[in-house]
Amino acid sequence: MKGLPPALRRRKRYIAFRIIAKRKFEQKEVVDALMDSLIKTFGEFGSANTGVWIEYFDGERGIVRCYNDAIDKVKVALTLINQIGDVRVIPLTLGVSGTIKRCKKKYLEV
Repeated sequence: MKGLPPALRRRKRYIAFRIIAKRKFEQKEVVDALMDSLIKTFGEFGSANTGVWIEYFDGERGIVRCYNDAIDKVKVALTLINQIGDVRVIPLTLGVSGTIKRCKKKYLEV
C-alpha cells in the first residue's frame, strides 16, 4: 500500500518567502525560528496540524510547504519572526502556489 487514496490526502500549498537581514542563514536556523513562532502563536496543538516543512532555502529566499487549511497560520507565524539567533530580520511573504515548480518560477525566479 502506497498511502492514502487521493480523496483522503490533505492538499498542500507552497509559500515563497524572503528574509531581509545583514547575513544569510542556514535552513535549520529558519526552521527553528518558524517552529518557535508557530508554537508561541498557536500552541503545540495548533502548530502540529500545519504540516510545515521547508522545501527550498538558499540563505535568503525559500519555500515553505504546509497544508491548504494552514496557509494563514503559517503566514502569520512567518511574519511574526523578528529575530533569528541574535540577528534582527524582516520576513516577507512573496506568494502562495500549488506546486513547487510554479512557486519557484513565479516568485523566486529560480
